[in-house]
Amino acid sequence: MKRVPEPELMNDPVHASVYAGNDLEDAYWLFEQCYRKFFPDIEPESTILDLGCGPAGIPIRLAQRFPECTIHAVDGAPVMLEQAKIAIAEKGLEQQVHLFCGTLPKRMNLPQKRYDVILSNSFLHHLADPMVLWNELLEYGDSNTAILVIDLIRPDTEEKLSSIIDHYMADAPSLLQRDMECSLRAAFTVEEVHSQLEEAGLLQCLTVVQVSPFQFAVHGQLSFAGKEVLIDARSI
Repeated sequence: MKRVPEPELMNDPVHASVYAGNDLEDAYWLFEQCYRKFFPDIEPESTILDLGCGPAGIPIRLAQRFPECTIHAVDGAPVMLEQAKIAIAEKGLEQQVHLFCGTLPKRMNLPQKRYDVILSNSFLHHLADPMVLWNELLEYGDSNTAILVIDLIRPDTEEKLSSIIDHYMADAPSLLQRDMECSLRAAFTVEEVHSQLEEAGLLQCLTVVQVSPFQFAVHGQLSFAGKEVLIDARSI
């Protein structure tokens, strides 16, 4: 199935309010479980960077799990950040989760240059150029920065796409079902993600694995070697 890109930003208030509901709890649960599995010994006490945070479902859960850490959550859609602000206030996490409006690849106005943990959930498939995300990991990461990126896998047939929607989204609002279809069409295959990591010089420190019938995870810890490979590639 050929990739069909979708808009990079969700600026519609109706979309934002639906995404702020409870229909994505399974996705947030999976992300948290993957973090526990891949980083059982990493309990951050400094600052986590979340790229493409949406309504802040994941930052809220991580803030509750790691009360000693600070989370900088970034999204390019102001309406999503409004929903995130409401959710964060409801949980009383304003001092721990800080929201920033920014887009890639433009330099984001963040208060830190480096982060110990960088996360991203269902953001890669929104990008017209996927290399933007992988290069930003090197921009904001440092040696031993923990990385967890989870996103959708594009099905190879229309039948598989329909089966995913019917099986996993049957009770979701119709708007979310339509969005899921568009997102699956815009997603990358595991093989494509592997090639992206190779191009970014990240294969020696990051691994891509399938974690559900329609999702992959990229996980690992950055190394200075990864940065050197990227710098050399840019200088050629």
